[in-house]
Amino acid sequence: MTRQIEVIVEPSFLPERSSAEDGRFFWAYTIAIVNSGSETVQLKRRHWIITDGAGRSQEVNGEGVVGEQPVLGAG
Repeated sequence: MTRQIEVIVEPSFLPERSSAEDGRFFWAYTIAIVNSGSETVQLKRRHWIITDGAGRSQEVNGEGVVGEQPVLGAG
């Protein structure tokens, strides 16, 4: 939690899109953002660092999420 904003990530393994033989393992992520503060905030940009089981990291940067810049009301 940072400044009363909590980010909750739920990973899901997708075996139908993965191939152990090819060393390809596909994951999807559901992300919830909760504003527990007393002010309305807006998500303008995102910066995720995704680290796999082998310790390799991938950075994701960009405006908003899924093309949106949601407003999160207080509480």
